[in-house]
Amino acid sequence: MANTFTRTTKSSLSTADVTSSSLTDVLTAGSTSTLIILSVLISNKTGSNANVNIYFFTASGDDAYLLRSAPVPAGSSLEMISGSKLIMTSNDVIRASSDAANALDLTISYLQQS
Repeated sequence: MANTFTRTTKSSLSTADVTSSSLTDVLTAGSTSTLIILSVLISNKTGSNANVNIYFFTASGDDAYLLRSAPVPAGSSLEMISGSKLIMTSNDVIRASSDAANALDLTISYLQQS
């Protein structure tokens, strides 16, 4: 089994409904992969406060918010999962959105086991 540390980024999160299937997926676990999420960093690149939503779609259909309307102050960042881990299995998906256009960037660091 191969273990690979990696990351994914999403610049300027959309303002679309985070539960909508029209929103772009930020991270998807492949059909033969397990992802261990180590860190999720949300950065506010504007001079105004913005809120972030992060939604976890599970293959089992028991979907849940990881963050809902969490504030990210102007010019700062918010780290989610600091010191904890989130396990994604086959076909699980993370989506994220902002309440302010072009305000928030997202970086997810994870270990991929395949």
